[in-house]
Amino acid sequence: MLRVAIVGCGVISTRKYIPILKRLKKRVTIVGICDLNEEILKQVSTKFGIPEAYTDFSRMLEEQHPEVVVVCTPPAAHTKVVIEALEKGAHVLVEKPMALTSVDCQKMVDASNQHGRKLGVMHNQVFNPAFEEACDLVAKGEIGKFLGMRTFLMTPVDDMTSNPKHWAHRLPGGVLGETGPHAIYLSLALLDNVTDVQVCWKKQLPEYPWSAAEDIRFDVIADNGINSVTLMYGSNQSGAEIEIVGTEGMLKLDLQSRILVHHNRQVGTELLTPKAIITSVVSGLYQTGTAFAVNGVVHRVWKTLDGHYIGITRFLDYVEKNAQFRASGEKGKLTTEVLDMVVRKYEESQRPAASSAIGQG
Repeated sequence: MLRVAIVGCGVISTRKYIPILKRLKKRVTIVGICDLNEEILKQVSTKFGIPEAYTDFSRMLEEQHPEVVVVCTPPAAHTKVVIEALEKGAHVLVEKPMALTSVDCQKMVDASNQHGRKLGVMHNQVFNPAFEEACDLVAKGEIGKFLGMRTFLMTPVDDMTSNPKHWAHRLPGGVLGETGPHAIYLSLALLDNVTDVQVCWKKQLPEYPWSAAEDIRFDVIADNGINSVTLMYGSNQSGAEIEIVGTEGMLKLDLQSRILVHHNRQVGTELLTPKAIITSVVSGLYQTGTAFAVNGVVHRVWKTLDGHYIGITRFLDYVEKNAQFRASGEKGKLTTEVLDMVVRKYEESQRPAASSAIGQG
């Protein structure tokens, strides 16, 4: 059983990591939690029944000897914490964004290699079962030659935009630095060799002057296609949708509902048979899903298991069995490099000489 410690006891820890790790009690035991805020630390310790609570990260490492450290601190603190954990012999799973700069990402990767420890980044949506299935369909040529994709992510206004004290506003690019990594790592799952990015934006809610824009759009341009990304922050709604287009089909994904719709004009006679549909379900990544076909369009729905749960279990497999892991430290570094490109053009377009009601870069 792996000994796991968690540093950072904020929302993502209490909503995702700690509950999931508690569910995995046959594989892991939580040997300590750490946070600089003593009040929050006490609340989390009591709520989840974890008595080993620390405000000193180094002390927790020395006393508890965790085999795995989960890092959920604000991004600015990631580099120091991750490297220290690796130096102490722990494998590390760090929340996205991996770091604020690609230079810091490289430092983490170097430390991982130097000390022979695994380093992973929680790119949770690449572990979304609908997205994993979509990637497999693309790899198998089920939609023909990959042509490009479109990604739409909508974050409720009350999550970050309306709160001037939210830490995301202090990131490079502001809220773009918090949500942008999702769009970029999803891009990198299918795009080869990113060569350029193009950015435009619009300021829509003047009542939030600390927010530079509530509608940000950018294209990630690569050798084999483009991902056109829309990030919206001004609505009270949330959303996460992807369209993937090939020469012989199209995939539409709702990441929140974990629904994958496969459009293919050639699919009607082949997949509408009961045997074919049953085979499709059984051969899927998870047998918790269902599939049905109407007018040549195959729908697949996964009812359970979100990206964080799958990502955590895959990281444990990565540590224990050296299994494949889709979000290595190298992937996190590449994501940060592309994010740097997007943020640079976004911020350049906001300079007085370049900006207007609508910005472009």
